[in-house]
Amino acid sequence: MAQRTRRKNEAWIIGLRATGVAAFTWLTLASMQVEPAWLAPVLAALAGVLMFAATDIGILVSLFTISVPVIAASPLAGIAMLVLGVTAVRYLAADRGGAYFVLAAVIAGAHFGPVWAAVALAGYLLGAAEGALAAAVACLTLELIGLALGRPGFGATLTGGTEAIVTFAGAPENLLSGEWVAAALAGIGAESANRLVSGVTQATHPLALFLQPALWAAAAALAGLARPGIRPRERRWVRITAVVGAVVVSALGSVAIFTVVGLPVPWRAWSWAVASSLAATGVVVVIAERIFPRLDKAPTQTVSMASEDADVDELLHLIATAEDKLTAHHASQRVVLITDMKSFSRMTEEEGSVATAKAIQRHRDLLLPLVSGRGGFGKSTGGDGLVAAFENAADALLAAVDMQVALAAYGAAHPNEREIGVRAGLASGEVVLDKGGRPFIGEGLNLAARIMNQADGGQILAAGDVAASARNAGVRVHYFGKIQLKNISKPVEIAEVLWSEDQQPRDPRDLQESAE
Repeated sequence: MAQRTRRKNEAWIIGLRATGVAAFTWLTLASMQVEPAWLAPVLAALAGVLMFAATDIGILVSLFTISVPVIAASPLAGIAMLVLGVTAVRYLAADRGGAYFVLAAVIAGAHFGPVWAAVALAGYLLGAAEGALAAAVACLTLELIGLALGRPGFGATLTGGTEAIVTFAGAPENLLSGEWVAAALAGIGAESANRLVSGVTQATHPLALFLQPALWAAAAALAGLARPGIRPRERRWVRITAVVGAVVVSALGSVAIFTVVGLPVPWRAWSWAVASSLAATGVVVVIAERIFPRLDKAPTQTVSMASEDADVDELLHLIATAEDKLTAHHASQRVVLITDMKSFSRMTEEEGSVATAKAIQRHRDLLLPLVSGRGGFGKSTGGDGLVAAFENAADALLAAVDMQVALAAYGAAHPNEREIGVRAGLASGEVVLDKGGRPFIGEGLNLAARIMNQADGGQILAAGDVAASARNAGVRVHYFGKIQLKNISKPVEIAEVLWSEDQQPRDPRDLQESAE
């Protein structure tokens, strides 16, 4: 699972993207003359609402609703569009729908003017590599739309269409009636297939259709080099210069492409695209920097066991001599993540101490950077486990998921090595932090350890209040209800974090038995 930049007010970002997908779906359906008229806003609202619950489901609904009118107008083109969309839904839904949002922004920008703003912001919001890919995919999609509609271009963007493959002039009077389905199926044949193939292969200026995606990818990569999270906050001007430069590169590159293929530059459309793109880019960047600033990631800690022990001795002395000072300066409310390795004793017996020590160090080197990458402060527990503190539950959940995904990927890449299975527990509460911000003792640590003891290798269990942040973290959870844990006075609600798509929840009876 790739790391992503953490931002303030992230819940708002999810809402904005969901609203953007709903608006894009609505406008697209409206442009296709969908009847009855109320159907477009209802389906668009449904796609936006589902974006909150599950990003991939919301995008699938949006793709399906957009594809149906296309299928009614040109069955083969609509089916091809739907198949491609479903195939790419995992990519489009990545980073909470970032790629799909860029695609929607490019299509909207091509119609209204600021198309290059979407290119620059793809890199700024997604990073150099992911932004470049998203921009290239969006450009190819826009070109295919132009070919399907027979449009030579949208504003300053070339598409090379000549003869319309899809036309909505004869759109069904009622898309809900189902009468159009028979007509659509009857229209599938050799003639329609030939028309579809010829419309794509006989595009004018194919060189331009190849150069444009490459240009957009380069522009997005330029903006991504200064993405927040790579450059420090005090160099904000570098990020602003990069996104403006991406718009300029797109604009000048467009002129070069028109010149290379021997077409006159549409200066009026080009000028409007430049001005509107710069304005839109400026507005989005200001909003991102002011309302959604990057939250600095915690640096990766490299601390020896000797220094950790010295820190613990100092804290023990402080507890004995200055309880009030300790509470004021070291006790905090945190979300605690604690892990240990499955079958550690058996591994030591079967593999030997040296091999086991190597496995422990390998798992530390693999997992501790993931804790830091999610803003946590972690360390080894002195044996086969790790413990970390986080300021919010969503980051703690994502760190636990990152760990399991990383271990699964490592195991798949090294089939000859013994599998490293780790179980994890998460809980929130008051803890005492050492100088490195790592949990030392406290209620939250005790509860997380008790919850972890109910887990098996490869599983993540969390207290109910921590699991409540699963939606913001974009992960699935399954609630077991309240479980009585050993040495914990009151029953605790426990949920399993399902980090793998094919993962099934554990039998709750196993939790009851292990807690007794």
